Amino acid sequence: MHSDVTIEIEAAVIEFIGRTIRAGDHRCETGGALFGPSDGSRVLHAAGPGPKALHGARSFRRDLAHTQQIAEQLYRSDGSHWIGEWHTHVDVPAVPSEVDLETYVRHVTDPDLQFARFVALIVSLSGTVPTLATWSVEHRGAHIILVSGGVQPIVL
Repeated sequence: MHSDVTIEIEAAVIEFIGRTIRAGDHRCETGGALFGPSDGSRVLHAAGPGPKALHGARSFRRDLAHTQQIAEQLYRSDGSHWIGEWHTHVDVPAVPSEVDLETYVRHVTDPDLQFARFVALIVSLSGTVPTLATWSVEHRGAHIILVSGGVQPIVL
């Protein structure tokens, strides 16, 4: 893993994620999409799961129609693109699972999506203090690179 990527996350994004987590069932995963410049260098906005999202103890599937509507609004308002996703882990660390990694690789290698990098935020609700980990998946030539941006405590 490399650690040479910096991704700036707006404070409002962290606050939104915290509010969304507080409003949900902590026994189930939740999440949503992330938006910002197409190069994935900054996270300017986050969307929630949407009303038709599916939440499980070890899985989460966002409401795609809800996410698409928000993506269109943000693109029209400030040119933001879908650059990644955020989600919670209920009782495991803020490390991508095999399913998470498969999803990230599928997105970053999809020629129709044209990701420079796929940004992933994972909030672990295990332990006494929730932690936020930032991850980036990049397609560099013939290689897929997973980059850790670090882990920090988060106030929910």
